[in-house]
Amino acid sequence: MKKIILILLVIYAGCTTQTQQQEPAITDLADEYLERTISRFPEDRYFLDLPIEDHSLFSSNHLEDLAKWEEFEDSLYTKIIKIDKSKFSSQADQITYWLLMEELESSIGMRACKRELWNVNHQWNFSRLWLSIIDFQPVGNDTLREQALRRWKKFPKYVETEIENLKVGIEKGYSMPKEIVELVIPQIEVLTSYSLDDSPFMSPAKRDSSEIFQKEWENLVTEQINPALSKYAEYLQSDYLEKARTEGSVLALPNGNECYKAFIRSNTTTKKSGEEIFNLGLEIVNSNIKTIQKLGKNLYQSDDFAEIIYRIDTDSSLYFKSSDEILAYNNAILESAKAECEDWFDLMPSSDVTIKPYLPHEYGSGSYESGTENKPAYFRINLKDPEQQTYFDNEKLSFHEAYPGHHLQLGIERDIDGLHPIRELLGFQSYMEGWARYAEQLAEEMGLYNHKASLINRRAWPSRGMVIDPALHLNIWPKDSIINFMMASGMSESSANSLYRRSIVYPAQLTSYDVGGEEIKVLRKLSEQRLMESFDIKEFHNKVLENGSIPLSALRIQVEQWIDNKLTTTNAKNEYAN
Repeated sequence: MKKIILILLVIYAGCTTQTQQQEPAITDLADEYLERTISRFPEDRYFLDLPIEDHSLFSSNHLEDLAKWEEFEDSLYTKIIKIDKSKFSSQADQITYWLLMEELESSIGMRACKRELWNVNHQWNFSRLWLSIIDFQPVGNDTLREQALRRWKKFPKYVETEIENLKVGIEKGYSMPKEIVELVIPQIEVLTSYSLDDSPFMSPAKRDSSEIFQKEWENLVTEQINPALSKYAEYLQSDYLEKARTEGSVLALPNGNECYKAFIRSNTTTKKSGEEIFNLGLEIVNSNIKTIQKLGKNLYQSDDFAEIIYRIDTDSSLYFKSSDEILAYNNAILESAKAECEDWFDLMPSSDVTIKPYLPHEYGSGSYESGTENKPAYFRINLKDPEQQTYFDNEKLSFHEAYPGHHLQLGIERDIDGLHPIRELLGFQSYMEGWARYAEQLAEEMGLYNHKASLINRRAWPSRGMVIDPALHLNIWPKDSIINFMMASGMSESSANSLYRRSIVYPAQLTSYDVGGEEIKVLRKLSEQRLMESFDIKEFHNKVLENGSIPLSALRIQVEQWIDNKLTTTNAKNEYAN
């Protein structure tokens, strides 16, 4: 990698000598951050496609090692704030600065939450972290076998440290709510209930031909891994559960207000308050309800919101009849959207996206999987239970995940040359999910929706996440009110409960989608108002997409600079013409 060295030349007036002081280069700081990150979290190498020599390493969960990491963040932050941004020699340097600054400030702010002291999570707990690399664990020769055994023999100590961290948390007033703990206990218990042949921890042994290694691995699972899991589940059941908090809000924790602000910053890359997000969410929800009432009057001769939602949910003509029909329909709308994008975008991804249905043993409602050099990008869809799937859900999902949503944005991002490798580490959900939410609206402007019910459906849920999260964490609404508010959009009770619990374990995460989407809409409106007849939708989309995932604060700077530059150029042309 070519590194740019910035030299600050300080000339003192009246002096005949010059003193040179070297400023830190942003690429140097990014190199340092990347090196230290993959050293502290060596398992990340598997997901970054980085070369790995030692497969025995795993990140530490000791509080002492966390303190050392925080010291490194502080030292790096001290260096980055000294950088003179005016001396950046490329846009890539500017992007690297935005990424690193946002990550450091966000991470430093999150210390108020002491998340390591209440890390009981039904969606991503320590067992899932370890299992995420079990199939990556290479075997097949003596060196790799020895490394595998060395890594996984650390598992019991890792679990023991998790328990110790939770005990410290209880002493200091930090805990996860009982409702979540009750979900985690059976998740851990089921891992120990598998037969040895079916245990997900047996993957390395099944992929190796050595009988000696297979026996060693069996003993490791039965005598160390499973007992450690049982000990953790027993601790949660017999000790932690009784002491866990009953309130879902993070305000029940020490420094709860500061913690929730930090979660908002981390998830939205903005400094918005919870109250701002809540009020904006309610305003948009009420506006969407009014539009739905008008659409419903035309479609069902009713302007009652609840009746309209019920009608689209029970309209049999909107449901598929077979799995083949789901697949054919998704292929058709994907190709139609891709073709129409040519009229709305100058930038298009060089890679394509392929529909890949979930396999029988997989589960999901739909998702996007980024492509790599070794595999294409996939738009995953569910072909199960076609009679329970609607055209309007599949349309919105396709436009969110593929074109003009995630695939278009992430595909363009992968095509950007010259970005620092920390781009692979750092991405911002408020930008990525915000773009996908914006894409749902853009698809309507592009005329992509085939069903009028889709125009109702796409407005029913958006921005409700901006309401329910601060409603929970700022203690505005009780649980029943939050669940009912979600279900009013047509969501099932089980899905509403799932999102409620997600807001407990990942505060402010649900707000990121629409905070991001609304910011892009606001920037577009600002561009249209200031540029008027000079506004070009393709140029606007270029400006939003050309730098990849960046903080929303940086995106605003980019768009406002583009507007100013375009106005300056236009005014200069007009003056010359006159």
